[in-house]
Amino acid sequence: MIYLVGSNLEFKGVKTLILNEIKYQKFSVNLADFNAIVSTSKNSINALKFNSIKADENSEIFAIGDATARTAKEYGFTKIYTAFNSCGNEFAFEILPHLKGKNVLFLRAKDTASNIDEILASNGISFTQIIAYKNAFKPSNEPKPAPKSVIIFSAPSAVRNFIKNYGWDDSYGVVAIGKTTANELKFTKNLKISNIQTINECINLAKTFF
Repeated sequence: MIYLVGSNLEFKGVKTLILNEIKYQKFSVNLADFNAIVSTSKNSINALKFNSIKADENSEIFAIGDATARTAKEYGFTKIYTAFNSCGNEFAFEILPHLKGKNVLFLRAKDTASNIDEILASNGISFTQIIAYKNAFKPSNEPKPAPKSVIIFSAPSAVRNFIKNYGWDDSYGVVAIGKTTANELKFTKNLKISNIQTINECINLAKTFF
């Protein structure tokens, strides 16, 4: 059986385990004061919606992946840079040249597995950061996956939440959506890392365990 952790999406032949909830933070910001917005998750864009902060067509969004870029477009942003790198630190280095001389807003999670803020600061980027949301653990009463199941993790927090709720079984096959998530799984040898950071690609990779 294949399980998906860290996403609330449903896929045929895959059991989704919900072990977290996104809690948006209250904040106020004038997007017209910034011509560059760094977003590492669609939750950052949804946090703007939660706070009734409208998209500014003059602000360029620097998005870490397709899901974030798509959410930004749906919300009304028109200038969107979709990064090639989905690992947080690599993403930061990729967008550095594009942020030089700009007024930058970084909408972030309360807890992160990357050092984007440190990388930007140490490379001379002046920016304002706002904690837009937090990812909270949500216990589940769903049965623990049986031995030899394949678990897909779509975020580092998903790994921590799974272990907190279920513990671990060394017989599990594991798929990490990217390098940052894989860093949370160094304890297992049954690990495969997706080269393309999409859930569909992770599912295809998970099927190779059988």
